[in-house]
Amino acid sequence: MAEVPLPKLPGMNFVDPRNPISKKPQTLNYVNGYAVPSDKTIAGYEKPKPLPPTSTAVQMVEGGLAVETLPAWVAYDRKVLRYFGYFKEAVTESYEENHRIRKCVIYFYLEDESIHVAEPKQQNSGIPQGVFLKRHRIPREGGMGYYSMEDLGIGQDVTFYARTFHISSCDPFTRSFLMNSGIDVPDEEGMPNEPIEDHRNSLKKVRSGGPPKPRDDDLTRFMEAKLGKASNALNPDKLAKFVENDRKVLRFFCLWDDRNSLYGDRRPYVLHYFLADDTVEILEVNEPNSGRDPFPVMLKRGPLPNKPVEVDALGPTKSYTHFTAVDFKVGQTINVYGREMFIHDCDDFTRAYCAQNLGFKDTRPVDITETDVPIPQMELPPYNGFGSANDTVQNCISLIPKPPKKDLHKLMSNEKKILRFAARMIETPGVTLTNADLDRKFILQFFLADDTVSIFEPPSRNSGIIGGKFLERSQVYKPGTSNQYAPAEFFVGNCIEIHSRTFELMEGDDYSYCYMEDNSSVWKFSDYNSVLKEVKSVGKGKEDALRSAFIEMDTDGSGYLSGDELGNAMNLAGVSVNKQQVITIIRKLDDSGDGRISIEEFFSAFGLKFES
Repeated sequence: MAEVPLPKLPGMNFVDPRNPISKKPQTLNYVNGYAVPSDKTIAGYEKPKPLPPTSTAVQMVEGGLAVETLPAWVAYDRKVLRYFGYFKEAVTESYEENHRIRKCVIYFYLEDESIHVAEPKQQNSGIPQGVFLKRHRIPREGGMGYYSMEDLGIGQDVTFYARTFHISSCDPFTRSFLMNSGIDVPDEEGMPNEPIEDHRNSLKKVRSGGPPKPRDDDLTRFMEAKLGKASNALNPDKLAKFVENDRKVLRFFCLWDDRNSLYGDRRPYVLHYFLADDTVEILEVNEPNSGRDPFPVMLKRGPLPNKPVEVDALGPTKSYTHFTAVDFKVGQTINVYGREMFIHDCDDFTRAYCAQNLGFKDTRPVDITETDVPIPQMELPPYNGFGSANDTVQNCISLIPKPPKKDLHKLMSNEKKILRFAARMIETPGVTLTNADLDRKFILQFFLADDTVSIFEPPSRNSGIIGGKFLERSQVYKPGTSNQYAPAEFFVGNCIEIHSRTFELMEGDDYSYCYMEDNSSVWKFSDYNSVLKEVKSVGKGKEDALRSAFIEMDTDGSGYLSGDELGNAMNLAGVSVNKQQVITIIRKLDDSGDGRISIEEFFSAFGLKFES
């Protein structure tokens, strides 16, 4: 029978006595009291990388066979390669320096290839110095292994965690060790001078003609300069310039247009140039309701470089030059740390100083005003015929439309104010009416409270048409547009097209006439003075034609004309007037109230001579 394997449960596992005994092999051999790994290795263990052979790595012979050299942590115990180098650190907002040299010592431990970087402490440096980088194996950039002895050398640049160091020299032991290992060692390089040291050394120079020993005040000023607080007394030219130009400031008005960039804007600034020490400050102009926080200083007072600072992998390399007074001129553009500032004006003192001392004759201000670009308005779609035009607008403004807002002031002031007109339908091109439609009479009402229109047809016996409501009170729009009819368009003689039907306003009630005359600024045809002026100008020189036309229209010989006869007579004489103007004249000159005026009264009122 085949053997049935036992389940792997606690208490049911048994050791097969037939299996060979497996023991963990020994991997260490002791040579001269030191544990040395043999060729046998355990899974997961990797032998250390052997370093170049030296006199301390002794070859041991055992049983006529060569044994491997001593391990690195034994052969190179307490042996360290020491390099001297530096890196550059940028300095901002300082007149004396634009970078400083940070001197460092790089230690390379041979036993495990770890690196330790230290910065020697300097007295009164104001910089936290000491251990710059703790001892550990430093990975190369890009993750390609770790730094080794071959990566370090005089004259080379090494980058530890994005900080670039330049190695300039090493100690005698490092030089001897590398040369014994077959590695060529270049000559030592000197440390570069620090800008702050050059500035301080310039302050130590004794002025020409001075005493052999510096006086007490000179020592005081020198100590102040040594602590970073230079005095103008050590530089006679600078002191004379300060005394001559103290409190003299050139003021220019600048403009920075940054609208080409994201969220950019067109901002005004004020630039101050201090003649005493050639420093510059730029202030922001706080505009009302600009939505910006009031930060007055855009650039703190200091020397303004006129070209970018040159930098390399270690940092700034050259000191920069600064703008002077001759570089600022109205109409020119200056670069302020990458911002293009356009100088468009200056004050009166600056204009006079530039003309007298700098030779700038043309300092007229430059016009920087721009025409206002109209804000594009959202175009609304045409009226779709459902509801009112305001409903269509509300559908475009909001996802959930709201009822259109009403003009409450107009509703309250014009409540129950209605203009009523007698109207009739007329034919228009493309619309033909029957004789029955031409004889129909309508009452058109215009509601001033909300500019709505309603039309009523009085019943007419034996007409075959049932009278009553012809048009429900609603908003009426001009054909092909979304604009309502204005109140000024409702006057006698005008034609209103409503739903493909054209209505001519024939006559109005007395309330409508009075309201239009009281609001003659809106209804100009109801203004008697403007009508009188227009008829005088048009009828000048046409007295004979008017006289003949009036006599022709006065068929009964009474010397009076009705409204229709007056209008026909004036049109016949070449003085064109509409029906509303004729009604305005009749209402003004009709003293009897019978709707007729005398021909003599008309000529007298309009300054015309009438001869019977």
